[in-house]
Amino acid sequence: MLKIYLLINDFFIMIKLRLVTFLSVFCIFFSIEGYSQNTNSNYFLGNINVAGQSLPISLTIEENKDTTIILMGSPQQTKQLFPVTKQRLEKDSIVFSIKPMGVVFRGKYNESKDTIVANFRQGIVSTTLILSKQENEYISLRPQTPNKPYPYIEEEVSFKVEGVNYTFNGTLTLPKKEGKFPCVILISGSGMQDRNEEIMNHEPFLVIADYLTRNGIAVFRYDDRGYGEDYPDSTIYNATTMDFSLDAYKAFQTIKNHPNIDTTRIGLLGHSEGGLVASILASQHKDIKFVVLFAAPGENGLNVLLEQNKRMLTQMNIPNYGIDFQLSMLKKAGKLIKKNVSDNEFENKMNAYFDKELNKIEKSKWKNIPNSSYSQRGILINQLKSRWMRTFFFTDPYNYIKKIKQPVLALNGTKDVQVDAKYNLPRIEKALKKAKNKNYEIVYADGLNHLFQECKTGAIDEYANIEQTISPKILEKISNFILSLK
Repeated sequence: MLKIYLLINDFFIMIKLRLVTFLSVFCIFFSIEGYSQNTNSNYFLGNINVAGQSLPISLTIEENKDTTIILMGSPQQTKQLFPVTKQRLEKDSIVFSIKPMGVVFRGKYNESKDTIVANFRQGIVSTTLILSKQENEYISLRPQTPNKPYPYIEEEVSFKVEGVNYTFNGTLTLPKKEGKFPCVILISGSGMQDRNEEIMNHEPFLVIADYLTRNGIAVFRYDDRGYGEDYPDSTIYNATTMDFSLDAYKAFQTIKNHPNIDTTRIGLLGHSEGGLVASILASQHKDIKFVVLFAAPGENGLNVLLEQNKRMLTQMNIPNYGIDFQLSMLKKAGKLIKKNVSDNEFENKMNAYFDKELNKIEKSKWKNIPNSSYSQRGILINQLKSRWMRTFFFTDPYNYIKKIKQPVLALNGTKDVQVDAKYNLPRIEKALKKAKNKNYEIVYADGLNHLFQECKTGAIDEYANIEQTISPKILEKISNFILSLK
């Protein structure tokens, strides 16, 4: 998924959605390690409304003899819990903050201490949050997630990439023990993700692998570079899209040597930024036999971010002046990145830009401007000057897709707010025509979002509320495409 940083930086409204968004608006995906739920704790549950959607928020309070531990969660999005960084407890009140997420919580208990009425604040969100004590934890329903035992073979496969101090681990699923099968390698979007591309308690790659393998197609999915690594080095935290393409090609070479894989029918499925990776590889290696571009960009990263931020901020009812500020800020960052200025110069000039442009706007309106606070601005600028972002901004998928001769299936949801179908699919098709590709299909998946869920609005905060992980029609489309290739 394209990395959703959305330049607002939020915690409960996130997206590691390496899936978006490249610059995310509400980051309800968390970027730090979580804690496991202690079922003996006092467990409270409530909901906040974000952009017309109800989002469950949990609070776990572990009262020990000498200390009290407070953990906050967004159970519809992740099973992880996150510790507060500062807290103050009194007889009838509970106040805490989670600094990395910009969360501030000020609450009061009722007399029986089974309800907390609080003000919840994160970024531009400030709302009343009412939490009630619960006997049971919140459970997200994900009916498409398969349960073991599976009617097919699973194998753990590992590989190394030269120059990278990390062992990649993944799962290969095979329809049967014997025979040779077509195979697709799944490549996730931006942001460090596991082999299932887990997001908001959905596991899209697990669902895809299960469906395809039951239909006679082998699937290999692997953990992203650095996933689960306690002490990542520069080859991990400085990695760019080009580095991820090296990882995916090594995965391809590894699977090509497996005795149960038909080497004439191995291809790639790339989701979001993973689609860019797949395009790069297919343009360079003719032994990659097919490509599925799954909500992949057809524009360069800057244009994708501009379209994405405009659409997402509009959905969030941000005033026009707030949207204009955000888009102008991205364009300014793009100009500096194009000039290849140093990190220090980038930081200084972006800070000067914020100061100058904010002073043109009434201070009372700053609350409606993404990243207007110094803390949010600092996080954003660090993201924008990263090696990944510098590469992403001006990497143009067209330059690679125009060289792809292999069969291509390109799908985007018409309600995708992260990679807009109407801007990206036409450019993908234009590039394929330039390549004189004779075997491609462009699919505008009606009513589907960036995860290919059947949805109402396509908004990111809607992902968690939808029980469906991927539309069955999309799974069937991918399967039929791969099996049709001989």
